[in-house]
Amino acid sequence: MIFGMLFWFKVASLGLIYYFINSYKRKHYYYYLNLGLSRTVLWAATLGFDLFLFIFLIVLAYKLK
Repeated sequence: MIFGMLFWFKVASLGLIYYFINSYKRKHYYYYLNLGLSRTVLWAATLGFDLFLFIFLIVLAYKLK
């Protein structure tokens, strides 16, 4: 029960972070675009790594319990 609530809270917070950073820092992607990285690749890597790390730490905490 609590894991489900934490998971959906994490997904919602990632969505809010994506929305606010994408709207307020729209013009700050030029450095990455010059390196050949699109916004989609940047966001997919960042959000994917964050979600993977979250799940890994939840599983680790569950096993240490």
